[in-house]
Amino acid sequence: MLQIVRYAIKSERLKPWVKFIWYLETVSNVSLNHKLLPTDSIDVIINLSDKIDYQIEKQRYRAGTVHFNGTRNKPGFIIQAGKIRVFGISFYPFGLYPFLKVPMLEFSNQLNDLELVDKRFAQKLEVAVQDAKETSEVVNAIEKALLLLLDQSSVEMKNIDLIRRFCSENKEQSINHFCEKNGLNIKTLERQCLKYAGYTPKTLIRIGRFQSASKQLIYNEENSFVELACDSGYYDQAHFIKEFQEFSGTTPGKFNKEGLTIKEHSRYSFF
Repeated sequence: MLQIVRYAIKSERLKPWVKFIWYLETVSNVSLNHKLLPTDSIDVIINLSDKIDYQIEKQRYRAGTVHFNGTRNKPGFIIQAGKIRVFGISFYPFGLYPFLKVPMLEFSNQLNDLELVDKRFAQKLEVAVQDAKETSEVVNAIEKALLLLLDQSSVEMKNIDLIRRFCSENKEQSINHFCEKNGLNIKTLERQCLKYAGYTPKTLIRIGRFQSASKQLIYNEENSFVELACDSGYYDQAHFIKEFQEFSGTTPGKFNKEGLTIKEHSRYSFF
């Protein structure tokens, strides 16, 4: 079982953009070949161990030392062997933009070498993990590096607040109703979501529903599919099964039996 430690963000300036920093280290050799589910978060990975491979839709990718997955609506696999030591920075779907200042649509469903996208960003993170020894010191160093890179002047906060509200409100909401309530043109909301989060509003809703459903399947097996569909914001059981299969690559019933996701093989602790 993998032990993943999540560290709460201390800086108030970073909290609107970064969910948490996480750390994974194994004391012995392991062999990972686990499914990664679609998610609306963006993780920047700093790999201090053997190379990581990803497989997405029959394509295999070798990841750089510092890399990130754009927001994804497709399942994939992470493949790694040996002793593992990895730091990760988990950003909100709109959270990476003020660091990269590049429309996030360019990175959707892609594995991205951070050094090729922003060499300065990658180098500052590499220095942060190299200069500190204790894990807590590394986490603090990563926060300091992020603060130096954060450029809030590159974003319009009213648009970020709009996307934040849109992502957090009821999964069953009508996009039309949300726009009417906020005096907003649908095309404007779509442009802002594509720029800052990499997906259309409709796709962000669908990913949010799937995340809710998949977590319930992993951690609460007692709910029926009808209850799960209702709790996660699907119209009915048929709608739930169809979308779940699209995002996970398998039906909910088979998903439960597979036990392939990284979450099912991990324990989490929080600091």
